[in-house]
Amino acid sequence: MAKTIKLVSKTPAIVTYIIAAVFLIIGLTLPVTPLTFTEGMKFNEMPILQLTGALEALGILQGGLPFGSPLTPAFDFPVALGGAFFNIGALLLLLYALVTVAAIVLLIPMFVSRKHKATARKIAAVAETIVLFVLLPLVAVMFATNSAYWNLTVIAAFAVTVIMLVIQSIIYLGKSGVIKLITFLLSLIAVLFGIVNLANSIPVLAPVAEGIANGMKGPRPFETAAALYSFGGQEFYGSDLIMVLIVNPAILASGEIGVSIVHFIALTTVILVCINLLFDMLGLGKKTRKFMLVCNLIRYTVQIVAFIALAISIFTSLGSYGLYFYLLFALTLAQLVIAIIRLAVFRPESSEETAEVPVAETESGNSADYVPVAETPVAESAPNSVIETRNVVYNVNTIYNGPSDSFIRKLTNEEKVEFARLFLEKNTESLLVIPDYVVGGDNSKFFSSIFIYLARVRSVVTDGLMSKLYEEASLNG
Repeated sequence: MAKTIKLVSKTPAIVTYIIAAVFLIIGLTLPVTPLTFTEGMKFNEMPILQLTGALEALGILQGGLPFGSPLTPAFDFPVALGGAFFNIGALLLLLYALVTVAAIVLLIPMFVSRKHKATARKIAAVAETIVLFVLLPLVAVMFATNSAYWNLTVIAAFAVTVIMLVIQSIIYLGKSGVIKLITFLLSLIAVLFGIVNLANSIPVLAPVAEGIANGMKGPRPFETAAALYSFGGQEFYGSDLIMVLIVNPAILASGEIGVSIVHFIALTTVILVCINLLFDMLGLGKKTRKFMLVCNLIRYTVQIVAFIALAISIFTSLGSYGLYFYLLFALTLAQLVIAIIRLAVFRPESSEETAEVPVAETESGNSADYVPVAETPVAESAPNSVIETRNVVYNVNTIYNGPSDSFIRKLTNEEKVEFARLFLEKNTESLLVIPDYVVGGDNSKFFSSIFIYLARVRSVVTDGLMSKLYEEASLNG
């Protein structure tokens, strides 16, 4: 019997990566906003033209703009740091341009990498993850402004990059890619709706959130408002806590001691939610390991503990839970359940780790899509000696009396028996693609094919025979 392992070429990684790169370029060059559909496209507001405005906002460029355009509200997000203003949106826009250039340059090593090596996939995963680490906060900053000014092409660049990374994960890493997508989406929803509070930017969402909150109202602490929590009618959102942390953390401790404790626990919980989103995004392009699953379980458990502490502190401080508290807790609980199940059913031998196996290419660049890997054969009779290979154990109890030539005479008796089984009798399915060995004839093509199909040969050939095949191939080369 043979076990079949699917090999996937670098083509899916390159194709999906190019699609993501195209949308990154579109995001920099097309100023499509909601106002575009009524007022037309304003090309002077192209993000790439606003790079000079970003330099000016950061104080790098002074004395007016020699060219380009000032920042639009979508990218103009100054915050007070240490008594001075720093424009986070401007910095993120510059980083967006830099990672886009880097993403285009990285196409070169992807194209020149070998067809069935993991190089292209790894480059794509790392590059797209870095892009997402820039685009995610840029989109979050954009969501903090009026929705009329959002740059839809930048949002599309973020969404498409996520989708392409997920497609690569499913193709190369197997079914765990779907689970990674689900956990990432849960974290993304938690941040965008539970922390950023899109209802402030999208007016149509505000009455919906308030209607749901009113439908859940009850006696304290269930006087639910469309917020994370509330005290005496004053509502607090996760985004408010983050802004206070950036501007002046001392404000969090300026009220009653119980309320201040709630603020600090809530801020810690919100930060954990954001960190978990980054980890879930980072995991999209990585293979699943048991250590990773254990870490997932730990971080979701810590987040649940933080929510429990927040719930207790709100209750004891006479506050009320908000709609977004329920949302964030439910999403985190769902992620914790998924993490527990994944760790419980994880089996290294059946995981996606075996989904990608390198194989040498032919001179024409073609290679088989499936590689049969021989399992351990059963000895036909009692052994006199044992030959161990990487994946196979041969039991030898016979004397080789077959045909011979200058190469075969260099082999030991056990190696002659092994060579005859594999290359003369061709009893191993995975080696059928190798040309026939002609005893006493010209076998230069045979020995060169040893290198071409190295992955197949190494899985079934002993070290001793492999060494002599190498030596003979060098002489024939």
